[in-house]
Amino acid sequence: MLILRTVVALSLVAAGTAACSSTPDKGESANRPKASASRASNLAATYAAGRSEPVADPYYPERGHPAVDVLHYGLALNWSPKDKELTGTATLAVRAAQDTDNVTLDFSGRLKVDGVTVDGKPAVPQRHGDQLIIPAGKQLTKDTTAAVVIRYHGQPKQAKFDAERPDAQHLGFAVHKDGSAVALQEPYGAFTWYPSNDQPSDKALYDVAITVPKGWAGVSSGTFQGKVAQGDTTVYRWHSGDPMATYLVTFVADHLTMVKQTGPHGLPLTYWLRAKDRKKNLATLRQSPKIIAWLEKRLGRYPFPSGGAVIAGNSGMETQQMITMMPGLPADDYAHEYAHQWFGDSVTPRTWQDVWLNEGMAMFLQMLYFAENDPRSLPFTQIIDNVRRGQDGQLRKKYGPPGHYNKRAFDSPNVYMDPAVMLQEIRKQVGDKKFFTMLSGWAQQHRGTNQDRASFTAWVKQSTGKDLTALIDRWLDSKTTPTK
Repeated sequence: MLILRTVVALSLVAAGTAACSSTPDKGESANRPKASASRASNLAATYAAGRSEPVADPYYPERGHPAVDVLHYGLALNWSPKDKELTGTATLAVRAAQDTDNVTLDFSGRLKVDGVTVDGKPAVPQRHGDQLIIPAGKQLTKDTTAAVVIRYHGQPKQAKFDAERPDAQHLGFAVHKDGSAVALQEPYGAFTWYPSNDQPSDKALYDVAITVPKGWAGVSSGTFQGKVAQGDTTVYRWHSGDPMATYLVTFVADHLTMVKQTGPHGLPLTYWLRAKDRKKNLATLRQSPKIIAWLEKRLGRYPFPSGGAVIAGNSGMETQQMITMMPGLPADDYAHEYAHQWFGDSVTPRTWQDVWLNEGMAMFLQMLYFAENDPRSLPFTQIIDNVRRGQDGQLRKKYGPPGHYNKRAFDSPNVYMDPAVMLQEIRKQVGDKKFFTMLSGWAQQHRGTNQDRASFTAWVKQSTGKDLTALIDRWLDSKTTPTK
């Protein structure tokens, strides 16, 4: 997620220059379940890339269920702008990560469940608030798999989130007066529009089909597979063959047009935007190949088979392979969200305690990109020094140290700016060559996995030959700005 630009403007820009401102069965045929009951025994092999080892999140334990490992989501979604109603069939390939007799998922109580099956047999779920508890009909021992199908409909609504950051106080599926919709959800909120194990440690594969009225478009994460007209509706299909956390799945339904472009080494890029947004956004969108090429020189090859952006929402978000950007954002904010494709998307934190692993990396690269590509910029070393002297201490005092931030301060500036300075300290200790080898190696060697501070610290030592544990701990744990 991008940081509010007013926080970083004085650090980035030379003095005297202002920064840029910043019915239930309907739709089932659109995406036939891959995980049918007859193939339940093959789920583990078919969706092996979606295997995770879920853990309870220390910051938001009310979301996610460690006994559940969703390997694959098949989502057939029908959006009615007129009725502001979502009709869905969610087909989940589930592995028991622990012995259990049920499959517990996060799912909004506002949405009515119309039917559930487990391996083709009807099941009667229980609801407790925003939890859906589905009896498996048998004991699922660890590593046993099941095909779970949930049909549902209703009018989605965002979930309230107790956060200081204004654009994070409501999460998930937002519906606008004109019937358009957008879903963004960090740290959680996927449960507002589909049944999910809504935590970062359970990554899964996805196939999403969105049915919308003719003249509308449905955009999600992953690679666009094309659209099919069905009477007065159109089905838009999306595929994610790389594991993805629930918070990285986007949903946008609006009057959007698609623009195609080719990125580095033939990378297909698609941009989705409304006619009224073309003038202010298309030129910046077309800088994407340049931005991705710049990142690849420092991080190695882009980790996914496609990329792009959809102009929607009230923030910027690193939704996987299809970043979601509010209108009017400048190029360095795109650099931030594209950097997240390596840091946060491909390599995802195991729990939200280590959100700095996402934001510190992306912020460091955003500032470096700005320094090297924007004529208004201060030198990069001065940007970092401004953060260290002018912001770091205040941010720690207000929000807590980045490794132990205050719960209400999720995604506040301390987990962006302070770790960015830490990365520059590591760079000074090991030199440019080892630093960028370390950074790119972290992304490439841990692709598709969940990681944490311990594994990052070990990687720094392994790849640079220096044990910088003490330095990393100081910068992540100190309540005041470290002196070195």
